Amino acid sequence: MKLLAIVPALFPWLMIVDCVLTTRICGPETGDDFQRAHVGLIISPIMSIRMIREIEIYWNHARYRPGDTIALYTGEPTNGLEPIYTLIPNAPSGIKRTGLQATFVPTSNLTFVQQCLQYHVAWLRNDTVRMTNCLQTQPHWMSEKRAILGSLPMSRVFLPGTHDSASYAIHEKANSENIVEKYVITQDVDVLAQLIYGVRYLDIRVGHYPNTNSVWWVNHGVFRTVPMQTIINQVKTFLDKTNEIVIFDIQEFPVGFGKNLAVHHDFVAFLEEQFAGYYLPKSYGWTSTLNTIWSSGKRLIIGYDERRVVNRYESIWPCVTHQWGNVRTIEDLFNHLNRIETESLGQPRSIPRSAMAELTPNTWDVILNRLGSIRQMAENVNINVTNWYNSKWQSTANIVAVDFVRSSGIIETAIEWNERRNSHC
Repeated sequence: MKLLAIVPALFPWLMIVDCVLTTRICGPETGDDFQRAHVGLIISPIMSIRMIREIEIYWNHARYRPGDTIALYTGEPTNGLEPIYTLIPNAPSGIKRTGLQATFVPTSNLTFVQQCLQYHVAWLRNDTVRMTNCLQTQPHWMSEKRAILGSLPMSRVFLPGTHDSASYAIHEKANSENIVEKYVITQDVDVLAQLIYGVRYLDIRVGHYPNTNSVWWVNHGVFRTVPMQTIINQVKTFLDKTNEIVIFDIQEFPVGFGKNLAVHHDFVAFLEEQFAGYYLPKSYGWTSTLNTIWSSGKRLIIGYDERRVVNRYESIWPCVTHQWGNVRTIEDLFNHLNRIETESLGQPRSIPRSAMAELTPNTWDVILNRLGSIRQMAENVNINVTNWYNSKWQSTANIVAVDFVRSSGIIETAIEWNERRNSHC
């Protein structure tokens, strides 16, 4: 059992988790105890030989009462459906591991229609369901909120993102990771699934391997993970099936580029060929509104982390500003994020910025396994990041990139607060 209620005793700077809660209804106070409350489901990134995809329940409810119950179901809560798990909340904010493994859902089973994926959670009072939520996909959330978001540039939209988006491994069954996988794999679903779940910012690192069949690969540091062609195909599939806007942000070139700009020119030519008809020309600029982007008919923005090359092409843009904390503790991550979000109040930007909301182990952390794997770090960090962006930085957030995105609530947090902060409520 792991409750956020005990966290402030260990980290006083985390008191915010328990004192400022999420509003789910936009409008004046109604006196309803559940107006300012939330209950949700996430998927733990922790994987062992016994368990994978453990379902976790998290909640925020300042007006909870003794006797309230939170229940997990395998379908919509109805009078005839028995829960598969129940808990009694004993604090206004918390998270609980259920010990239950979520069914594996391959990307091929995901549709381009918003859907709940089997599991629902409900808050019950006096045996009456008062609020519900589910594990769900969000393939169209931007276009569905066009009336609210259309007049804004990307730098003023709250976008859920993933860190090292293409460093993924898909495991159907519980397994153990080797030492390399522990510090290379950052996501448990592929890029297409990330986009269907609601991610709109992709952090891409590129390696050049001229002696392989694929030549261009996605890397995490010096380790190659997936052929770039695979990722490009997934992004195009998503763009073909939706009207969403995607940032494909190429941030690093860790292998095979060196100082040779000729390799960059070859890679840009490859991107232009593969994404022909999809990418928005750089001349539109980061100050363009979402409506302008939609009207162009091109909904892919390719960021590129090499200014000398960006200056030569219309196909690639100055990349998103990564705001790294390079920190190894939750307290230091909080302080880093608090600083950049506070500074953003007085420093309006045209180029979007990405709060990199994860811990960064150093070499000795890896050698001595001091922080655990990336999965363990995400488990420790992501629920805190979710609560911080629900309660402290919801008005300033731009892009927030996390590891193992399904173990956070950052997608539904971004969707909610985009509406609330642009509807003046």
